[in-house]
Amino acid sequence: MAEDKQTNNTNPIDLSAVQNNEQKAAIDESILASEEALLSKPTATPATGPSTGAPGGAQPVVTAQDEAKFHIPAVVRDKYPELISLIIRTESMDDEEREYWFQMIPIMTNEQILKLRDILISEKEQLAKLDSEYEQELKKIDEKHLQEWQEFEIKQKKEEIAKNEAAKEKEEKATEEELLKKLQNL
Repeated sequence: MAEDKQTNNTNPIDLSAVQNNEQKAAIDESILASEEALLSKPTATPATGPSTGAPGGAQPVVTAQDEAKFHIPAVVRDKYPELISLIIRTESMDDEEREYWFQMIPIMTNEQILKLRDILISEKEQLAKLDSEYEQELKKIDEKHLQEWQEFEIKQKKEEIAKNEAAKEKEEKATEEELLKKLQNL
């Protein structure tokens, strides 16, 4: 058992060991479950400002063109396609950092890979939460401005009605005075 741990630390991606296969399956299942949970959650996309996803809150699919920008080792492509997706879609890395992580994954331990995955998923969740809060704040501001605009329109209509009434009263008074003069002249 101690020998397995030592082998595991020196060669973390050895698929010949049953333990590594089980760990890989656990990592893959964990990543898939997290991805499914995140993709099934509706995330708000702000009306203005930076967008972290596709319309409707769904994260964009990583395309072959996205992957082609990087030198992703075959072992990483085979074992961790979900991790590739997380790395490519993260907003906290530039392309140079993404490339670094793709090259580091084959020499990382399973524990380190899980930590990287958890960090990326946590970041994704936090950004989705921030986007949601931002969307709610925008909605509140929009509602406030809509209410102010409606109050402004009502005030303008009242003023317009008051002006029209004053003009009609003035016109009626003038007509009334004209009729009185005509009656007096008779």
